[in-house]
Amino acid sequence: MHSILSPCADDFMTPNNILNMAMLKKLDFVAITDHNTTKQLKVIRELEDSYEFVFIPGVEVTVKENFDVLCFFRSFNDALVFDKFLEKHLNGEWGIFTPADQILTDIYDTEIGNFHKPLTSTSIPYKELVKEVRKYDGVLILCHIARSSKGAYNIVDFNDIEFDAVEISTYAREAFLKKHPELKKYKILSNSDAHTLLSISERVYSLELKDKTIESFFEYFRGEKKWMSYLYTFLMFVKIQ
Repeated sequence: MHSILSPCADDFMTPNNILNMAMLKKLDFVAITDHNTTKQLKVIRELEDSYEFVFIPGVEVTVKENFDVLCFFRSFNDALVFDKFLEKHLNGEWGIFTPADQILTDIYDTEIGNFHKPLTSTSIPYKELVKEVRKYDGVLILCHIARSSKGAYNIVDFNDIEFDAVEISTYAREAFLKKHPELKKYKILSNSDAHTLLSISERVYSLELKDKTIESFFEYFRGEKKWMSYLYTFLMFVKIQ
């Protein structure tokens, strides 16, 4: 979901409005993934104890190749540190958006300012994004691949890049998988990708996890690959030595 910090999100997408709607929808896991920034997550972290969701700190990054990637982190701190890397690579233009469309709030949904740089894109090559996210053992998901705009399906060869899953919006999932059955071999998420309160999804799809924890969420996507990543890092260190 996107908060009002994302330039294309509705003005009603304040943190409390989002979380209260998600509660009405009886969701178990919630991820606020603004466009190319994690700055609103400071407020979400303050609010998390008021709700029973499992919060997945995240961000939706538009890479240099012009497709979008969901990046999920194990902690709010990791996501906020990652934001420093993101901000250095923001390269968007205002176009139809202005700073007034990028609103930061406090825990009471009161506007406290506007972010001053366009959040529409970054100059980060995808493979560089992978390296940076893996420093935190984070998850990378190619999002809304069914779209003709900013969906990775028609832009890159999936066999040539590293990722953990693909995301197909709820409304497009059935038809797109029928047209592209080869995608069924990947882990698939179906998010609401909500920019408005009314577009926040019901509990339509689920993941088979060991339990309702962020650890199980990451184990589902990373699994043995996490340990392979640690092994690779260790072997590289030994080789350098």
